Amino acid sequence: MDFSQWGTPSKEWLSFAAANSVMLGISEDHLPPLVQQTNANKARATMSTHLFQSTGLSKLVATQDHVVPTRDGQSLTVRSYRPVLLGSKPLPGYVYYHGGGFIFGAPDTELFNCAWLAHSLSMAVAHVCYRHTPQVKGLTPWHDAVDGFDWVAAHADALGIDASRILVGGISAGGSLTAHVVQTELRRARETGAANRVKGQVLGIPTLVHWKAFPWHLFAGREKTSVVQCKDAAILNGRRLELYSALLGDETDPSNLTWSPALAAEEDLKGMPPTAFLVTGWDPLRDEALWYATKLKNAGVRTNVHIFPGLPHVFYAFMQLPSHKRWNEAMLACMRWAVADEDGWIVENPPVMPPFMEGAAAATSSTDPVTAGASESDAVVNPGNSL
Repeated sequence: MDFSQWGTPSKEWLSFAAANSVMLGISEDHLPPLVQQTNANKARATMSTHLFQSTGLSKLVATQDHVVPTRDGQSLTVRSYRPVLLGSKPLPGYVYYHGGGFIFGAPDTELFNCAWLAHSLSMAVAHVCYRHTPQVKGLTPWHDAVDGFDWVAAHADALGIDASRILVGGISAGGSLTAHVVQTELRRARETGAANRVKGQVLGIPTLVHWKAFPWHLFAGREKTSVVQCKDAAILNGRRLELYSALLGDETDPSNLTWSPALAAEEDLKGMPPTAFLVTGWDPLRDEALWYATKLKNAGVRTNVHIFPGLPHVFYAFMQLPSHKRWNEAMLACMRWAVADEDGWIVENPPVMPPFMEGAAAATSSTDPVTAGASESDAVVNPGNSL
């Protein structure tokens, strides 16, 4: 395999980087992990809350926090989102896992993103806020992801979710959690004979293989792999990738399928629900995503892949980039596709816009807010916090 043709920085990015070199040079990598976590979460939450209020979504989307027990006797938070004007009728559901290198993220950091998705797609969104490093290590985030999904599926009626139309998705680190959840659900369905509770999945710039378990032998040459070609990429580079992995500890084998879901055998992937990918070309994670997409396709799984050539990890956090808008459009398209019926016909259920929002929509349309995984503050405060 060789996907290196998409790994050369694009003219769009090079132009943007030249004009914003000071901003892109900001880094907190020298700070202790807990300090980085506090600073990044505060910045992301502040921006997210501001957008949630200023765009009017706070009046259109209702939220509720739920305390969910975990298998180790602790708990996590699931925050649910529901369009107010759609009443109590069952809606398609989206179980969402945020990005952040397994260290960054909190309920409030995803407030705007989740509300925007709920409103834009007329869906009920459930954000599973798994536990993070350095407070936990090992496979705890993946276990939390499964426990959170099981809770949402079991409480679909109470959450106003159509249990037959549950979509699972995640960004970066959340993509790894998503892949594990969906593989776990596929095994459960096989072993019990019960229906698979996942209608489809969306993997955005996902990490799917621990870097120590990368399948070098499957690629045209070591220097052409994204791990090597993009080791000095903007936003996420090889050094940060290793740092975030190290915070999870070394007690788990890197080839463990929970940690590295892309290592699953093609035979075991048969029957997987439709899977959409959004992949960036100048990204150390590029090849593991495209390799997994290839394996799923070989296993007979319906796949939908969007590639953004020459753009780095979480580039869409910068609204000045023209491709920022295209990412948003592609994300919504992927979610619609993944939750569609098998014949692919999608009957749109447009968001309800009350009269008071018409002026607000016109006033904010030029902002084209960041969606589905990061806020503007991500890249400015800590460029690597969306792994």
